[in-house]
Amino acid sequence: MRSSAPARIGNLLGRSQASRLLAQARALKELDTLLDRLIPAPLSAHSRILSLRDATLVLAADSPVWAARLRFHTPQLVKQLRDNQAVKVRTVQVRVRPPDTPQAAEISLPGPRRLSAKNADALQQTAYSVSDPGLKAALMRLASRRKYPVQR
Repeated sequence: MRSSAPARIGNLLGRSQASRLLAQARALKELDTLLDRLIPAPLSAHSRILSLRDATLVLAADSPVWAARLRFHTPQLVKQLRDNQAVKVRTVQVRVRPPDTPQAAEISLPGPRRLSAKNADALQQTAYSVSDPGLKAALMRLASRRKYPVQR
């Protein structure tokens, strides 16, 4: 009879490449959490882990200014990591990597700009004197973006 209990992902992956990558990602996440506690608050918000290989921890900073501040803390950071025995780190390298750009959905664009009544009237008057229908329509659309209606 077959068991209907769900299988653990670790059992399915076994000793595959995906299993090793998953273990590395988990270890980097734990190290990232530890670094957030070891690095001062304003600095930790502007830095992140890039990799850990051959006892060299590679960190990224948002800008050259934050990278310089992070480099200042690296001797103390290596000492704290050794004392914590969380990971074997001999050196820390710092690189400048700007943060990832936000996705298009995250960017908030301002709404349409509004014109003053005086500028809207000037555009409307110009539209009446133009013979090109496309330009006339475009000027009228712009004129409709007034801040408040004109009382006549």
